[in-house]
Amino acid sequence: MDFMGPNREEAEKIFIVVENAQGDELEAGKVVEWTATATDADQGKKVELVDAAISTTAGIGGHKVAGVVDSTISTADIGRLQIFGPANVRASASYDAATLVAAGSINATNLGHVTSVVGHSDHGINYVAALVGWTLEAGPNATNATVQLYCT
Repeated sequence: MDFMGPNREEAEKIFIVVENAQGDELEAGKVVEWTATATDADQGKKVELVDAAISTTAGIGGHKVAGVVDSTISTADIGRLQIFGPANVRASASYDAATLVAAGSINATNLGHVTSVVGHSDHGINYVAALVGWTLEAGPNATNATVQLYCT
């Protein structure tokens, strides 16, 4: 785990080191989930892109959000995820400030993006595993949002 040192000029951020199990590169700003595996050495180490639609009963396919890719991670390579603090995250739409967001791919072009949680009243524990954080500003466009990450 990598804690950013105290700095009065910048908000605190926390990072973890992971291995890309996607089979393709993982791009910066995309949300990834833990890879399910029976290999003990890979558990809590390998991640893949969130590519399932979010559901109130299954969350994102029973997996848990691991974090947001800090900089592109090549196939089978080691890289860094941000799990706490403000981050530029890929989004499926433009959001207003103070919107709770969760990982959930709404279509084939929005893999690893966040989507708004507003309007749902039946969120189960599986859905909670898909939560990423809260938007901190009105999205500058429909593909990026500044999100206060809370992926712990």
